[in-house]
Amino acid sequence: MRIILLLFISISVFSQKKLDTVFCDCKTAQLVAISGKTIYGKTIAPKGFGELKEISPAKQKTTFAFEKEHHSAWYKLIINTSGDLTFNITPTKADDDYDFMLFKAGKNNFCDSLQVNKINPARACISRDKEELNGKTGLNYKSTNELVKQGVGPAYCKYIAVKKGEIYYLVLDNVYDRGEGHTIDFEIAQAVTFKGVVLDEANKPIKAEIALTNQKGDTVFIENTKDDGSYNFVAPLVKSQSYNLNFFNDSSFSFTKVVTLADTAQLKGLKTVLGKLKKGNKYSVGSINFIGGSVQYLPRAIPSMYNLYRLLKKNPQLKIKIIGHSNGRDMMDEKGIIAFTKGRATSIRNYLAIQGIDEKRIEIDGKGDHEMLFKLPKATADQQEENRRVEVLVLEY
Repeated sequence: MRIILLLFISISVFSQKKLDTVFCDCKTAQLVAISGKTIYGKTIAPKGFGELKEISPAKQKTTFAFEKEHHSAWYKLIINTSGDLTFNITPTKADDDYDFMLFKAGKNNFCDSLQVNKINPARACISRDKEELNGKTGLNYKSTNELVKQGVGPAYCKYIAVKKGEIYYLVLDNVYDRGEGHTIDFEIAQAVTFKGVVLDEANKPIKAEIALTNQKGDTVFIENTKDDGSYNFVAPLVKSQSYNLNFFNDSSFSFTKVVTLADTAQLKGLKTVLGKLKKGNKYSVGSINFIGGSVQYLPRAIPSMYNLYRLLKKNPQLKIKIIGHSNGRDMMDEKGIIAFTKGRATSIRNYLAIQGIDEKRIEIDGKGDHEMLFKLPKATADQQEENRRVEVLVLEY
């Protein structure tokens, strides 16, 4: 029993991720290179202000500075790609109150210059905002404030345009003792214009909700079309990542388009047609795809699945059949591959049932590998992923 207990303790200790280090002075700042999306943390909690008190309103000659340093953490950011820098500072303990200041470094030694030349920040947020944010702060696309002073105010400042080769210094300060550290989620994206119109099958404009989501299924941006079906908004895209552009109307079948930075020109003139719900029609659910050899759907499928739930909830007379598909069959026989693809359809039905949709409204079926969109062996990896899908047939409406 003692041996088993010691073994359990050893496994528990070694399986835990070691917390990242923080450094409390400018000259010892933690180096972070940022190319696209970079996460640093979770960290140990900063303990005190380090060897020097480097930040104060008097030293910076600005009201957008810490009243004094309490428990500070310094980061030296190396910018490896041009774009718009955003970040989220997330306290491990929601009660911790992090303020931050972001400085652009010149060619001279920044840390010495900070003491001598009283450099002011390019961005700073010294406020305390809504409790429901759980202490989060940072830079984003929604804020229009470059600087936020002490007191009740916004928790976020406006993103900052950066260029490859630039260096910035970020300093955080937790005003409370006994903190539990933080995580910083950095991202350099490029602002992309999304412009187009949403129509029905008769070429008439319809109102729709448009949600841009990432590969984790998180919503990056959400917008509604105008009465004439048009939309025009700007949202950030990160290089080498794909996103889903989800279109939803409660009397039409939802549509999802996969987009990347390479589609920038095309995204300025999109025409999207949403098919009207009609008994007997079969619809492709563009982004509900699955892990290879598994009935588990990919995380990026969740927004489309949620739109399917919304459609069923809004239209209680709607009954559907979910049809699963595969990308080949490996070692499975005909009976096995049909059962496997029914399993994929069942995964989606289970999700809808958890959301509160009566399972009696949802039939399932599987087509195995008989209706692949792209034939093997010529299909690319992305095309093979598209083969691993479900489609929806309207049974009653």
